[in-house]
Amino acid sequence: MNEAEILSSILRRNQEFITEVTEGLDQTESVLRLPGESNCMNWVLGHVLVYRDVMLAGLGKRRVASKSDVKLYTYGSEPITSDSKSVKLPRLLKLLAKSYDALEVCLEIGSDGLKERTPDEVDPRKGETVAEHLAELCWHESNHVGELHALRELALVSLGKGWK
Repeated sequence: MNEAEILSSILRRNQEFITEVTEGLDQTESVLRLPGESNCMNWVLGHVLVYRDVMLAGLGKRRVASKSDVKLYTYGSEPITSDSKSVKLPRLLKLLAKSYDALEVCLEIGSDGLKERTPDEVDPRKGETVAEHLAELCWHESNHVGELHALRELALVSLGKGWK
């Protein structure tokens, strides 16, 4: 497998898991939070979208999220609650699918562009090459996607369908 195929595989698995864990949930369930300083599912999904946009920018492509969406879900943003502004779950899932599709198109082309230096304006934590940068961002995404399992369980409990 080359770098593009590896990155594509990680993104595909993450996108499939996002689709699976959000199945049957609505906006109300997406803003439930575990005790403590945890994020809700809606924030996690929006945060994944923000960093997929960073990936697209690193590949020289158009971002999917609006500037107002990015403000809601960037590092250090306010928690999303039932009373706060957020992107509604159905729209958020469509944007995530759109960003995934755009990244897949880029990665299907191959790994030639992945060897180039990461553009300076993309992200201060960028890797030396586009491939290194995307690998770091895929790790970051996978870390957050891992949070979704517990948040789905929380949503199912709220619906009376879990932990019986």
